[in-house]
Amino acid sequence: MHPRNVQKLFPTRLAQRLVCTVLFYWLGFTPLGYADDNPLSDYFIETWTTANGLPHNSINAIEQTSDGYLWFATWEGVARYNGLEFVLFDRSPNTHMQDSGTRALATGPDNQLYAGGARGSLVMRSGFSWQNLPVAPSLINDALHDQSGGLWLAIEGMGVLYYTSKQLRQPSPDPQHFIKTTSSYHLAQTDQGHVYAATEDGVYQLSKHAGAAHLSFHNLFTKAFYVSSSQDGALLVGSESGAWRYKNERWTPLASALLNQAITMVEQDSRGTYWFGTLNRGIAHLRDNHLDFLDGHRGLPNNRILSWFEDNEGSIWIGTNGGAMRLRYAPFVTLTKDNGLAGNYVRTVLGGDGDTVWAGSSEGLSQINTIAGNARVLADNISVLSLAHRQQGGLWVGTYQKGLYYWHQGSLTAANTINDQLPDSEIRAVVERNGVLWVGTPRGLVEFDQHQSKSPTAASVPYQKQALYHSQNSALPGSYIMSLSFDDTDKLWIGTGRGASYLLEKTITTLDFSAQEQAQYVFGFFHEPGYVWMATDRGIVRYRQADGHQALVGRPQGLPIDKFFQIVKGDDQSFWLSSNRGIWRINYDHAHQVADKTRTRIDFEHYDQSDGMLNSQANGGSNPAATKTSRGDIIFATAKGVTSVNPTRLSQLLSHPLPIVMQSVRFDSKEINPETTGKVPAGTNRILFSYAALGYTMPEQIQYRTQLEGFESDWAYRHENHIAEYTNLPPGDYTFKVSARYPYSDWSDDVLSYHFSVMPSLWQRADVRALGFLLTVLAAYAAFMWRIRHMKKKAIQLEALVEEKTQALQAQADDFERMSKEDALTGLANRRAFDEYWHQVFEESRQSGTDLQVAILDIDHFKRINDHYSHLVGDQIIQRVGSLLLREQTHLRHIARWGGEEFTLLLAGTPADGYRYFDGLRRRIAALDLNDIAPSLSITVSIGVASNHQASDYVDGLKKADQALYRAKRDGRNCVRQSNDTA
Repeated sequence: MHPRNVQKLFPTRLAQRLVCTVLFYWLGFTPLGYADDNPLSDYFIETWTTANGLPHNSINAIEQTSDGYLWFATWEGVARYNGLEFVLFDRSPNTHMQDSGTRALATGPDNQLYAGGARGSLVMRSGFSWQNLPVAPSLINDALHDQSGGLWLAIEGMGVLYYTSKQLRQPSPDPQHFIKTTSSYHLAQTDQGHVYAATEDGVYQLSKHAGAAHLSFHNLFTKAFYVSSSQDGALLVGSESGAWRYKNERWTPLASALLNQAITMVEQDSRGTYWFGTLNRGIAHLRDNHLDFLDGHRGLPNNRILSWFEDNEGSIWIGTNGGAMRLRYAPFVTLTKDNGLAGNYVRTVLGGDGDTVWAGSSEGLSQINTIAGNARVLADNISVLSLAHRQQGGLWVGTYQKGLYYWHQGSLTAANTINDQLPDSEIRAVVERNGVLWVGTPRGLVEFDQHQSKSPTAASVPYQKQALYHSQNSALPGSYIMSLSFDDTDKLWIGTGRGASYLLEKTITTLDFSAQEQAQYVFGFFHEPGYVWMATDRGIVRYRQADGHQALVGRPQGLPIDKFFQIVKGDDQSFWLSSNRGIWRINYDHAHQVADKTRTRIDFEHYDQSDGMLNSQANGGSNPAATKTSRGDIIFATAKGVTSVNPTRLSQLLSHPLPIVMQSVRFDSKEINPETTGKVPAGTNRILFSYAALGYTMPEQIQYRTQLEGFESDWAYRHENHIAEYTNLPPGDYTFKVSARYPYSDWSDDVLSYHFSVMPSLWQRADVRALGFLLTVLAAYAAFMWRIRHMKKKAIQLEALVEEKTQALQAQADDFERMSKEDALTGLANRRAFDEYWHQVFEESRQSGTDLQVAILDIDHFKRINDHYSHLVGDQIIQRVGSLLLREQTHLRHIARWGGEEFTLLLAGTPADGYRYFDGLRRRIAALDLNDIAPSLSITVSIGVASNHQASDYVDGLKKADQALYRAKRDGRNCVRQSNDTA
């Protein structure tokens, strides 16, 4: 029976839907249930609300323009997102919006954004400009820019309007009108060019030539909320009665479990997965015939779904009544008890055969299938500390306070004969080699030898204690054994709480770590031909087998923390380091170069909860705490599950292009449109560029470099800073360029360029200078002739005149010199003056041994002050801070405005003196009374301080102060951080 005949036999809509469901089963459509596994666990979830910068929590529409920006339509305006912050565009003369309330967004091929909403407001954004378009007769629910350049509008209570591209440019056009008395909610265009509208009266196919054609639904539903197109060209419909697929005049349900649900949206993403929005159950996800729901209990801001979007990087954005959510494939994937682990507090992981990883937690032993991304519990109610492969098959399992166990043939058994011979029942490290078992405990290292019987079985071979090594009876530096590992020369490496040793042929050799920042705790080893790397509480130490030479890669070499637990070499030629503060990646070759002292600093990349980890605390002190699988996955034991990263997959995530946009350009305090303005007025002191690379995978880690051609001969590395500022540029033609990259990646080929010219002042113009020179020559000649004629009579007057002109020229020269080194807004020295002075006193202090502290002071959240109060108030704040700093001249050797909201300060004294003074200065600024500028306004500052003795040159001193300032901001602002502070 064809579904279109159902209505003849069953008059009620409920009966019709039930019978249709039976028919769909009979016709071969498989029913869909809830997933046994959780497909949504593949995604890393992030949410945004008004607390994170959104202007309103109802996200009515989401779009991405071709320049890479993401746009969110809300009832308080359109929010633009660059991966780090939102910028609001609401009703104003600049946007031409009739009302801030925005319901609809659509994009055009030439980077256009169309925004429609309350009061029929319709505007278009292109580049930095907004243009008003014809006002619609009512609320615009949706907009669609079609393949011919026309614009379709879904109107509340008034059907659909269509404007040709020509009509959009007319002040009072006469658009084509469809289904005039029906509320239309959503529009879609298929690859074949067909346009469909979801309305309160079902689905219509719209044609500019044939009008509106109502599709037959066989009484399956009446109201349609949403239409979209699938990958195979089918029409997808979200209705009051489920989600439907329409192709070849045939309707089929996408998910039988949703037939009684009101579906507010249905889309198919680039991977073929279906997504369904509901009124009160959140978002549904259909993959491989598994239906899974994501609702408020699992992190969704609100269960009512308003919008959905897949961005250029494949991330899924969901708009709700309570904020926005993003689901993305994060660099790190974490498995927890929800995925089958015995417990979340994982202490040890061990790679097995193929795709198997063993995990020991405080609640038991688990086996992980890294392909399937799930785990199963092998044993519970046992606290596991360490794991090792057993030569007779299975695993050795070291526990907390229950001694040693072994897992073999599906069962976990206590190794009682061994435990009876142990000095302690806490087993933190185990290793077996050539029939000898080594067990590490807090009271020493125990050696067991295997005693073979005539026909031993894998489970019955006894072990006899051979020796106990501890700090009292051997050369071990400490008895608390934390790690054990064999290298390729048969040395047994022993990590303790007091240092490291190796045992070879019954002889223990202890390493002296006194030159390695007094390292003590040795948590793990990594072996490679010729070298042993050790993870310690003072960084990582390299031991060279040929001559026993040791070298540290730690804080003095650029790592921001001391303590690392495990070292794993990835297939990407990187070292991956676990720690209490996330996972760190360093370049393998660079680590060797630093150890060889052919490189002074080590660059690093840091990963934490923002990259997919559920907890930034990786565990150590028991072994192994990290491992690598045959596929190249690197697995870490953490305080909340087992976290893994695949360097190849990470590289793929970071391989997306990084389009770079110019966010704003300011000449002094005035923001200009760089698309229409390329001339900098004469007398401009400061030019500020704000730029962003629109990558959303790890936006916080995108690095930038800039170059101002005509002023700089090479690129300037900006780290993660997306603001560049130049002051007092001389007249001339310039090109500002920006390039971006993810760490360990090549710089993007997409280089942003902005060409501009700085106009000369009158006195800087070549023609004025030539005229002045000519007049000077003529005046000098006339004076000379006059002097010849009247030398005797006018000698005294001529001498006075010459002196007067000389003084005037000197005064002018002094003014020019002062102007080139003084900040016009505050009267303080400018950046150029400070650079010259700092360079001079740095070299003098190097010879005299004087202590100097250089600081960079930055006004916190200054952009918010400008945005909220105005740039005039922002300038007054800068002046007020500058006035306070001028009063500090008795304490400071030099004060300058560095640019923008930043000041540089120079203090004579030790780091302790510097911290006390600058912390007091921070408090005095926080106590400023600014009510005369703006009521209830207060400010705080962040200060980064560096000592001259920490820097190799004056430039390095400023760099260290800037890095300290960055840490102060990262630590919450309104604080002082010195360059030797813990990061």
